[in-house]
Amino acid sequence: MNPQCRPPALVAAAVGLILAAILGCASSQPRPTQTFEAAIDTSGVQRVNLQLHSYRFDPDRIVVHVGHPVELVLHNHSLVVPHNFTIADSGFAVSQGVGLKRTHVIRFTPDRTGEFEFFCHVGSHAKKGMTGVLVVVP
Repeated sequence: MNPQCRPPALVAAAVGLILAAILGCASSQPRPTQTFEAAIDTSGVQRVNLQLHSYRFDPDRIVVHVGHPVELVLHNHSLVVPHNFTIADSGFAVSQGVGLKRTHVIRFTPDRTGEFEFFCHVGSHAKKGMTGVLVVVP
């Protein structure tokens, strides 16, 4: 068989696998909640690595303590889509964009307890499931 001439079934299977991988990564299907409870380190800071994928955050539930600085390290894994981390609550607002395949650090100190939704406000990412909850405990 000529190596430059591939059987149509083999080409179709390869294309199918590639599309399944792409759609699987970009799926907005519900996923189990991934919780991270931040510890206060010796310098008094709570450090969290937050992965930004297509239409999801990992973890999507972050537990921190009130009155201690939080350092969020945002890792955008997308090669083609920028993302954002936003909390838009009155009196407690945080927002930071993250470019393609970039990492950005933001730091803030929560001054009250409660649950605060975070989301990506790029395009319709939040509507497709790119949301999470910051839980601030005593």
